[in-house]
Amino acid sequence: MVTNSLIKVNFIKNILILLAAVFIYPVISDSLTSIKADQMNDFLLIVSILLVTVCFANFAFTYEKSNLQARSGKLLAHSATGVFMLLTVFLLESIDVAVKAVYPSLYFLVLGFSIMLYVGVVLYDFWDLMRAK
Repeated sequence: MVTNSLIKVNFIKNILILLAAVFIYPVISDSLTSIKADQMNDFLLIVSILLVTVCFANFAFTYEKSNLQARSGKLLAHSATGVFMLLTVFLLESIDVAVKAVYPSLYFLVLGFSIMLYVGVVLYDFWDLMRAK
């Protein structure tokens, strides 16, 4: 059974991930400025493949099969989902920065899609936690 403390911990985890995303954005942006425009398409391909992989891992995980009664089970479950979600937000930020450099007219469209995708990942995380027994 999911307790309020598990939901609070999940909420805190998601807030920390968003804070990390805000603080890492300038680093990602600065790092990608050194990539030449003709190489950015290759970068987008690589990042997209990584994003698909991490999304698959995130959605393959389920709290339902975790031992949430034990402290180690909770820690492992939140750590795994936290890493997946952190990677997701960093990869989405990388895609947004790369698209802004290569296809500036598509930036806001891709940014909107990225935000919607990440909101979906967060909602899935809470839904999966709440259905755990």
